Amino acid sequence: MRIKNIKLSGFKSFCHPVNLQFKQNGITIVVGPNGCGKSNVVDAVRWVLGEQSAKHLRGGSMEDVIFAGSSYHKPSGMAEVSLTFSNPKGDTLRQYADYTEISVTRRLYRSGDSVYMINKTPVRLKDVRELFMDTGVGGTGYSIIEQGRVEEIVSSKPIDRRTLIDDAAGIVKFRFKRETAEKRLEETTQNLLRVTDVLGALSEQEDGLREHVEHAEKYLELQEQCGLLERQHICLSLHQAVINEEKAQDLVQGHQQQQVDLQNEKSVVETEMERLKLEQIQRGTKVGESREQLFQKEQKIQEAENQRELEKQNLQNVSELQQNQEAELAELKQRLTEREQEKSEIETRLKELAVRLGEIQAKLVNIEVQRAKENTALQKANEDASALQKRLLTVHTELTNHTNQKNFLDERLENLTERSQRLQDQEQSHRNLLQEVTLQVSDREELMETMHLQKGELSGKLAELESSLAGQHSQLTEAEKQLEDLRYQHSTAQSRIESLQQIQTHYEGFSDSVKIFMQLVNDDPETKKKMGISGLLADFISVSAEILDSVSPVVAEVLDWVVIERAAEFPQLELFCAEHELGQLQFIALDHPASVPESAVNNGTPLPYILKFKGPLKEWGEKYFSRFTLLKDENNFWNVSEKNWPEAPFEWLSSSGIRLSNSTVSMGKVQSGSLGFLQRQQQIVDVEEYAEDLNNKIKKLEKELESIQQEYESLKQEQESSEEESRKLEFELLSCNKELEHHQLEERRTQQTVSQIAQDSENIRKEMDSSQQKEETATATIFTLEKERAELEEKTKEVQEHIQDQQSRTDATAEELLSHRVSLTEITEQQKNTEETTERLRREYTEISLRLDQLETAKSEGNLRLERSQKRIIEIDESFAGMLEARSLMKLELDEEILLHEQKNEEQTLLTQKLQERQGLLENSVSVAHQESLRLTEFRIQREQLENQLAEITEHSAEDILAKLDIENSDIKKMWQELRALKLRLNAMGAVNLSAPEEFAALTERIDFLKSQSDDLQNALNNLKETIKDINIESRRRFSEMFDLVNENFKNVFSSLFEGGEAKLVLTESEDLLNAGVDIVAQPPGKKLQNINLLSGGEKALTAISLIFAIFLVKPSPFCFLDEVDAPLDDVNVVRFSRLITSLSYDSQFILITHNKKTMEIGDLLYGVTMEEPGISKTVSVEFQEAKSLLPD
Repeated sequence: MRIKNIKLSGFKSFCHPVNLQFKQNGITIVVGPNGCGKSNVVDAVRWVLGEQSAKHLRGGSMEDVIFAGSSYHKPSGMAEVSLTFSNPKGDTLRQYADYTEISVTRRLYRSGDSVYMINKTPVRLKDVRELFMDTGVGGTGYSIIEQGRVEEIVSSKPIDRRTLIDDAAGIVKFRFKRETAEKRLEETTQNLLRVTDVLGALSEQEDGLREHVEHAEKYLELQEQCGLLERQHICLSLHQAVINEEKAQDLVQGHQQQQVDLQNEKSVVETEMERLKLEQIQRGTKVGESREQLFQKEQKIQEAENQRELEKQNLQNVSELQQNQEAELAELKQRLTEREQEKSEIETRLKELAVRLGEIQAKLVNIEVQRAKENTALQKANEDASALQKRLLTVHTELTNHTNQKNFLDERLENLTERSQRLQDQEQSHRNLLQEVTLQVSDREELMETMHLQKGELSGKLAELESSLAGQHSQLTEAEKQLEDLRYQHSTAQSRIESLQQIQTHYEGFSDSVKIFMQLVNDDPETKKKMGISGLLADFISVSAEILDSVSPVVAEVLDWVVIERAAEFPQLELFCAEHELGQLQFIALDHPASVPESAVNNGTPLPYILKFKGPLKEWGEKYFSRFTLLKDENNFWNVSEKNWPEAPFEWLSSSGIRLSNSTVSMGKVQSGSLGFLQRQQQIVDVEEYAEDLNNKIKKLEKELESIQQEYESLKQEQESSEEESRKLEFELLSCNKELEHHQLEERRTQQTVSQIAQDSENIRKEMDSSQQKEETATATIFTLEKERAELEEKTKEVQEHIQDQQSRTDATAEELLSHRVSLTEITEQQKNTEETTERLRREYTEISLRLDQLETAKSEGNLRLERSQKRIIEIDESFAGMLEARSLMKLELDEEILLHEQKNEEQTLLTQKLQERQGLLENSVSVAHQESLRLTEFRIQREQLENQLAEITEHSAEDILAKLDIENSDIKKMWQELRALKLRLNAMGAVNLSAPEEFAALTERIDFLKSQSDDLQNALNNLKETIKDINIESRRRFSEMFDLVNENFKNVFSSLFEGGEAKLVLTESEDLLNAGVDIVAQPPGKKLQNINLLSGGEKALTAISLIFAIFLVKPSPFCFLDEVDAPLDDVNVVRFSRLITSLSYDSQFILITHNKKTMEIGDLLYGVTMEEPGISKTVSVEFQEAKSLLPD
């Protein structure tokens, strides 16, 4: 896997999209001035790989990575970085083995929304981290070493330094799995505690529910007896109802026969009535037809008069139309003559235009021939000029190249001369430096001897402080262990409280009606407040566990009572309970307390002095419970009661749970799940007190620990002060020794430098000679080319003048040709217009001729219409007399029919009176029959109701039940009395929880389920512990193997970079290898073995680089970013560093950010980061191999 490219847009100083392509095999160098944005490339890589700390990205908040704007650009709305990896064989990232490329993208908006994508598919941050886990890539890996990271590796704590080896060993994912398993272990432990608490509460509820089950079974037995008796009673009632129904049916049938006879007589009369009605209808129809015929005849007479008037009007219209047509006919003949004259004139005009058109076309042919000749001559002249221009351009290019080469050689000669002079100055400077170093050596040796004596004294003092610190450290460790134990106990107590409170909120142990009611009002706070519901009475009472059994006979009855503030809300509560179909509930109103009875004299303790009431219930509770007294003297309880029983309404309680009133005694243990609610409340109070006690102990121990810590810190500061003094002394010793070695090394280097200067001077001289020869050759070539350029420019000028003359002649010919073409176009247009006029005249002539024919035809038709109208008027006059005579005869016939119709109406009136008499008799019979039908319906409804009642309570038929009864000897009234007695017994049993058996079975099932859950949780707990143990074993093995390999490589790389010396990695003391830190001990050449913090800045950098590359040799990372890690190194160490990078670049991809020129020399690809505009980074790239091929030999 290698980085192919990185795309940045809106990230920090990269305002515009930038695409950086990296070498797949080799070294890429990124250079640029300070503040131009080089390190932003490294930040972009860290950011896209999932870095969440803005501090590690050199920012204050994550929004700082978005481009913040500049003088000429607005801030960006988002930042986006895409990192593309090659994955040719899928051997690095196996989960993406099918992809040859993997692109990881991160996008951040100013709103704070963030998006991660892999191959353009949205993923989670976890997916990105898991993708690169154990590959060395990431925030804690060794593939990205930014500015300050080298110093951080050296100066960090040993436990932080080991993360590099953890990442290389591949145990980061094991650490992640272990943390996940430990989190699940904690959750499983808490769940196990909660399940245990719930099991305890349910076990208490199980005991209280058994009594309800027995009560419900007895109730069901009585209910079965009552049901049997009720079925028998219904069947006897049904039998009697069937008999009554049959009797009523016989009476109804008799009345129905009488109605049939009357109905027959009525039908005879109605038939005669219908006959008369039919005759009257027919006669009325005939009268109507006669009237209609008379009306039609009069209408025809009127139509004939109208038609005669219409024909007269038509004669007048036709005459006027013929006159208009005569006038139009004369006008059209005149227009036809005029159009024939115009047509003759236009034909003459067309002949003239044809002659002119022929003359102009002949002239155009001659001009076209002349223009073609002139264009040919102009084209040849242009080709000659183009050839001269090309040659002139070639000469100019060669001249420019040789001039640039000459300037480059002149500059090169000047630089070589300056470099030669600089080398001479350096040689003299090094010789003077050598004399100064020799004089300083003796001074340093005397100073070192004095420092050795001071160091011995400090060593004794440090030994004493070390002993005191060891004692303080043991006390501190013991106190921290005690504090940790107390905190764990406090955490367990808090978990216990939360578990109990969660059970309390569900009101475990109370009836389903109470649970549902409280859940409804708690889910709707507005309704709860509106109805003034404060909670259950159990929420406001607390009692100690010692006396709970004594007061349980009284308290168990009232714990599930609902407390409201105002008695006025009871109507709303009734509607609320009915709406939600709740079971029986009991309520108390705080504004309606119980009456306080007169005090009774006894030796007991009133319950208000024992029970504790909270808040608003205090007044009500003291009044209500004042009639209950607890007699703690168990031995004398019955002695006292024999002498005097309590007077109503007072009651006595014994410490063993006996309840004695004026008329009843109850004894035995009260089984009620609601008592568990009080017990859990008391447990919460006890555990809270225990937690508070633990919290006080923790605070006390924290103060003691703080005191010990301060004393320890004081000793530590004294030790550090002494150690600092010792280190300073050691540092001064090392400095003196280092300066001595430095001067000796400087002398050798000076001698080498003098030799190198001589060799460089000789090389410069040879290069100057070679450059001088090349410069002379270039000068001669430039002279020749300048001469040729002058000649070419002269020829080009002459050709341009010839082209201008030829162009002028061509333009004149073209202008003449244009003039003739314009004339030709005008004549052609005139000819076209004349032809269009001719066509228009022809169309008008044709239209006029057609109109003349139409007028002649219309004239003939008008004459025919005149003749037809005159004939129609004569015919109407002849038929008018006959129609008047027919109308008189029709009126006489109509009068006779009307007289006969009135006589039949009188006969119909007599039949109607007879029909009304028969109708009266029939209605009287129907009324009597209706009364009997109502009785029949009542009996039928009674029977159906009884049948429905029987069907609702049993599946057996009435016949089956009656077959088992002695119907004749059965007494329905006695049976009803027995049924009523059974129902009274059922009602006397009071409220019965009929669902108790089902609840008990469900509770038993839930207890079994929770027990199985408890077992599963315990097994899961054991499995998680075993998993964590296996992870720790595998992590220790991997870390141990990787540590040994890295340590061996670290020794070799350190010796290679320092050209000698020794170094090693040492594990800090720890009981567990997973908690051990990694310390570095280094001994550069010529120095004693010492802690790494005593090394110089350059030595620290080389040591950190040795550790990083030692890890690379064991497990190479796919790529490595190094951000100015060579900054503290001198030239000699930079060369060694570069040599090591080159040797490792065959297995890994290196991307270096640097200012050092020697580091730049090893690169294959160089990127320059600049800021052409303030605040906006841009990049330019150079491929070294391509650049070398462009340089002159």
